[in-house]
Amino acid sequence: MIKKLHDIFVGKDVNWWLNLFRKILTNPHLILSRFQYNLKRILFDYLARIGVFKYKYHIIFIAGMPMSATTWIKTMVARIPGYFVRTTPMPYSIASNQDIVESAFKYTPGNGYSIFKTHLNPSENNIQILINNHVKKVVVSYRDLRDVAVARYHRLIKVPKTKRDPHYMDYSSMSKEEAINHCIDVIFQDYILWIEGWLAVSKEYKDLVHFCRFEDLIHDPIDEFKKILEFYEISLANEDIAKIVSQTKGKGDMVSNINKGTLLSWAYSSNFRSGKVGSWKSDFSQKNIDYFKEKDKGILINLNYEKDNNW
Repeated sequence: MIKKLHDIFVGKDVNWWLNLFRKILTNPHLILSRFQYNLKRILFDYLARIGVFKYKYHIIFIAGMPMSATTWIKTMVARIPGYFVRTTPMPYSIASNQDIVESAFKYTPGNGYSIFKTHLNPSENNIQILINNHVKKVVVSYRDLRDVAVARYHRLIKVPKTKRDPHYMDYSSMSKEEAINHCIDVIFQDYILWIEGWLAVSKEYKDLVHFCRFEDLIHDPIDEFKKILEFYEISLANEDIAKIVSQTKGKGDMVSNINKGTLLSWAYSSNFRSGKVGSWKSDFSQKNIDYFKEKDKGILINLNYEKDNNW
């Protein structure tokens, strides 16, 4: 416990502590909510151990494309009775590269039910670590890459990455057109191999992967949530499903949600922005369109977002 607290709090500067103190003063109820969540997890883990809760799969593992509603999926499955998020200790260099190691499962109880929300790379080593740690099902979300570029731009304008991040760029010093083109560069550098990798994994490992398209989730969240529940063979009443979807839909602005997330249990924290489909049509300039087409080698067609390159 002492080492866990050390890892969380040591190395924070004065401004970080002042900001945290200010958030606690303005949102004391969130601290109470977090405490209640931890107590509930202890109780439900005990109930799972004695067989009161019994699901077929002990781990719900989410591996989503960034900006594709992985947080929304996480907050929905976190409301399934008995499933809880856990501390996942990993070296920063591993976690920041979207990889995983055995230590991530250190606090995952054998009899309890756990949730992982990641943007995991589909490397053979990562897949083997999942399998070795009894991950039998993975939900993979993805989105129209043009909208991903726009969502990434809007998020980083409001909440920039730290300078030590490999993709750090000061978008406030660039034109919107230039910044979106940089987002397009990042997407084609990282995300194409990512989604193609998960498509390959789904073919190699039967019944391991369930794909959830962002656009389908936005259009009919109840139906998409039902598909995830069916994938994990979890039965919930229709009224409970509707209630969960209503509770977890994006509310408030992204910055305030992120600030509240500092105090809330990670299971319920959200950075959901607006969930717009096709926002690239108003945010892309013609130069952005031309640049995307120049780099695109058929991925939009392969993912059934376009029939040809004449968009």
